[in-house]
Amino acid sequence: MSLDRVLGPMLGVLTVLCWSGYNVAAKHGIEAGLPPEALAFLRFSVPGVLALPVLVLLALRGRALGVSVWRLAVLVALGGPVFGLVAVTGYVHAPLSYGLLFAPVAVFLSSAVLRAVLLRERVTGQRLGAAAVMFAGLALLVGLDLRALAPGWGQGALFFVLAGCMWGSYTVLLRHWRIPMVEGAVGMAAGSAMLALPLLGPTGVEPLRAAPVAELVVQVVMQGIVGGVVSVVALIGAVRWLSGQTAALLPVFTPVVALGIALAAFGDVPSVAEAIGVTIIAAGFLIGLGLSTPLVWPKLRVTTDR
Repeated sequence: MSLDRVLGPMLGVLTVLCWSGYNVAAKHGIEAGLPPEALAFLRFSVPGVLALPVLVLLALRGRALGVSVWRLAVLVALGGPVFGLVAVTGYVHAPLSYGLLFAPVAVFLSSAVLRAVLLRERVTGQRLGAAAVMFAGLALLVGLDLRALAPGWGQGALFFVLAGCMWGSYTVLLRHWRIPMVEGAVGMAAGSAMLALPLLGPTGVEPLRAAPVAELVVQVVMQGIVGGVVSVVALIGAVRWLSGQTAALLPVFTPVVALGIALAAFGDVPSVAEAIGVTIIAAGFLIGLGLSTPLVWPKLRVTTDR
């Protein structure tokens, strides 16, 4: 078995573990009193600091980043500090499961639309069916949870949807532009840090100074290193060595893994609504991975007798 065939799935697994870990840590940080700006600041400032020696090394060796400035700017806009702030803010208004379910559905749909436009992938019947099943899962999740939800849950869900659309676009562009794994991650880290310092620093640094040391260490590791470095490198590699359709389905595993981590680390037992929602939405993703019969209108053939 070739290395490429093993490397893609390994990076996909690592990506899911990273996504799950830093989402659980983000929700825990919000509940511990840290504002979204502080968590987003850690996620994008720490990688920037770590990227500095790599940038110097690349410059000394005369190696370019392999990414044009305008493409890097687009990637930073979609997957950088603004995305991080939007995603974490959702946890202020809605529970962990909503971030783990609304965002992946938005990733699936937005990436499917963009792949059809940029990569010329045809819209298929099972993808529309998958979307319908996932929407049903979200509706059932909200319906079963409605009485226990805080008044701002809808606002939180909108934040997750917006974050999912940004991330779906980001992942498709990584594949479409064939962003190199190491150089691309370094460029993203440096560009995101340059934006995070003025955007998030003024409001994010002070709460971090007042945070307990143990919580600060956890968030530096989970947001800054796992979320800001390891997940970025793993995702760039995964979308490069996996098929576009398989890479788009990575978020299906995140809710299950994240809820498992939350249960093991904090004793958070998933509710019945969360379990049912995860199951239905996972089924929707798997339907999207299934058959690939294009959904096209049949062509009308006109014949003339001579």
